Amino acid sequence: MSALSEIDKTRLMRAVGFGLLALAVLLILTGRLWYLQIVKGQEYSAWADGNRIRIIPLPSPRGMIFDRNGNVLAGNRFAFTVSAVPGGLGENREVLIERLAPLLGMSEGDIEEILRTSRANYPYEPIRLLRDVGSEAVVALGEHMMDLPGILLEEEWVREYRYNAVAGNTLGYLGAASPEQVAAGYRTTDLVGQAGLEKYYEEYLRGQDGQVLVEVNALSRPIRTIERRDPVPGHNLHLTLDIEFQALAERIMAEHIETMRSTYPDAQAGAVVVLDAKTGAVLVFASIPAYDPNRLIGPERSEYFRLLSSDSAAPFLHRAVRAYPPGSVFKIITGLAALDTGVLGPNETYNATGYHLYNKRDWSVRSGVAPAGNVDIRMALARSANDFFWEMATRPGMGGASGGIQVLADYARRLGFGAPTGIDFSPEHAGIVPDPEWKRRALQEPWYPAETMDVAIGQGYLTVTPLQIAFAYTAVANRGVAYRPHLVSRIESADGEVVYAVEPEPVTLDIGAAYWEPVVEGLRAVIQDPRGTSYRSLRWPDDTPWGEAATYDPAGKTGSAQRGENEDPHAWFAGFAPASDPEIVVVVYVEAGGSGGATAAPIARRLMDYYFGAADDDPAVLALKGGPPGVDDGGEESGGDAW
Repeated sequence: MSALSEIDKTRLMRAVGFGLLALAVLLILTGRLWYLQIVKGQEYSAWADGNRIRIIPLPSPRGMIFDRNGNVLAGNRFAFTVSAVPGGLGENREVLIERLAPLLGMSEGDIEEILRTSRANYPYEPIRLLRDVGSEAVVALGEHMMDLPGILLEEEWVREYRYNAVAGNTLGYLGAASPEQVAAGYRTTDLVGQAGLEKYYEEYLRGQDGQVLVEVNALSRPIRTIERRDPVPGHNLHLTLDIEFQALAERIMAEHIETMRSTYPDAQAGAVVVLDAKTGAVLVFASIPAYDPNRLIGPERSEYFRLLSSDSAAPFLHRAVRAYPPGSVFKIITGLAALDTGVLGPNETYNATGYHLYNKRDWSVRSGVAPAGNVDIRMALARSANDFFWEMATRPGMGGASGGIQVLADYARRLGFGAPTGIDFSPEHAGIVPDPEWKRRALQEPWYPAETMDVAIGQGYLTVTPLQIAFAYTAVANRGVAYRPHLVSRIESADGEVVYAVEPEPVTLDIGAAYWEPVVEGLRAVIQDPRGTSYRSLRWPDDTPWGEAATYDPAGKTGSAQRGENEDPHAWFAGFAPASDPEIVVVVYVEAGGSGGATAAPIARRLMDYYFGAADDDPAVLALKGGPPGVDDGGEESGGDAW
C-alpha cells in the first residue's frame, strides 16, 4: 500500500505540473490574443479602414475682387486637377510615374519632387500634381486611368484674373505656400497670396476648406460618400479702383514711354496714381510694366516667373509705393515752409537771376533760357525757378544755409513724407527725409549747406513715393486737409453681409490757412499761364496746348529729378482739378523719362481729359471702348493684355 501511495503521489505531482504548465501557456496565449485584439485592434482597424476610407479636402472658393463699378477683377472657375494618393500608388510606383509624366507634360523628376516635398497628414491624403489641366490631357488621362492606380482627376476652383495684366501688380498673384505658411496650417499644395492685394487681404480672401469622407476601391477611386462638410467661400473685396480708368492709364503710359524712348532711351517704367480728392479713394494705382497673374498660376508659371525676375524693368516692383528723388514737384513744401514761417510774404517777390550761393546755377541758365526775374511764390512755381527756392531755404528765418534743412524736414514730415501713408497695400516704402542726424547715422558724414539747397528743390538724398506726392497734393488741393489713401472700400461675406467698411479718414495739416491759396494759384499758373512749364504740354504733336484747351481748371507741377552723371532724369507731374473745387489728384512718374513737361505732363493731361469728358478724340479712349475698325482693344472679354 505504501509503495502504491508513493507511485500515486508521483503521478499526481506530474499531473499538477503539466496542468500548471498548460495553464501558463493558456494564459500567455490569452494575453497575447487580448493584446492583439483589444490593444492593437483599433490601430489595425484604422489601417484597414485607411485602405478603403479616404478624407478628400474640398478647397473653398477664394473671395472675389471687384472694382468700384462691380466689374469682376479676380474670380474663380472650375478646372480639372490631377492628384496622387501616395499610399495608393502601389509597388510599381516608378512605372506609374513614367506613364503619367508624358500625359501631364511634366518630367518624372518634377512629379517625384512634388510627392517628396508635399506634406501629407497620412498616406492616403491626395497631393495635387497639376492644376488647370488642359482638355487634351483630361481625355488622355481618362483613357489610361485603369493603368494609373492612386491617380485622381478632380474638379476644383482655379483663380482667374479677368483683365489679364491690367492692375496685375496691384491685385498680386497666388503661389504655393511657403514653409512659414505651411507651419501656420496651409498645405504645401495650397495657393496663397504672394503679392499685392491677394497677399495683403489673404486672411479675408481665404475661405474655410471642407472635406468629404468616401469609401474607395482598390484603385483608390471613390465609390461611396460617407460624410461631407461643405467649404465656406472667402470674403469678397470691393475696391475703389475704376478698372477702365486703370486700363487707360496703363495703356497711355506704355504708349507714351515707347514714343519718348527715341529721346530718352532708358525710359521703360513708371507709375500713375489717381486719388479721389474728397475721400482718398484710389481710382488708379498703376505700375508699368505689369505682369499677368494668370500666367503665374498656370502650367508655365516657373518659366514666366524666371522671365519676370530677369527683366531689367523689374515688373514685380510696384513703383507707386517705391521711393525716388522727386525733383521740382517737391517745391510746394519749400514754398509752404517759407510762407508758414514768415520768411516769405504771400505777395513778396524775389529777383531770380539764375544764380545763388555755393555756385548753384538754375536750369534756365544751363538751358540758355531767360531767368525768371522778379517773381512771387505763384510765378516761382509756374516758372520752376530753382534759385527762388534756394533763397527761401537759406534765409535766416529758416535757419540759414546750415539750419534750413531742419525746417524743410519738419514741413516735409507734416505733409506725409518720410513715413508710409498707411494704404492697404504692401510693401510701401517710407522714403527718406534727410537731415544732419540721418546723414551721420547713414553715411557717417556731416551735413553741408549746399545739401540743404538740393533738398529745397527735391534733389539730393531726398526720396519720396508717387503715392506720398499724391497725398501731399491732396492736402494742397483741399487747402490743408488730406485723406488717408485706400484701395478697398468694403469687404463682404459670400452672402452679402458687410464685414468691414472704410470711411474717409481726414488728416488736417498744421499749416496756416492763409498760405495754401498762393500755392494753389502757382500750380494753376503752371498749366494755365503761358509762362508755365506745362502750358504747352501736348497730348500728341499737332495738338492744342493744354493751357489753351483745358476747360476743367487744372493745376499742377512738373518735375525732372536728377539721377546721376550722364543719366536722363526722372520725369514727374503732380496736379489736381478743378483747382477751385478739386475732384481728383493725378501723379505721374516716368523712370528716366527726362523732362516732366514733355514726358509726364502729357500723360496726366490725357487722364484728366478722360475724367472730365474731354477725350472723345483720344485714340486710347476709343480703343478702350471698342472704337473704330482697326483699333485693337485687346479683346472685350479679357479687358486686354498688358499694354
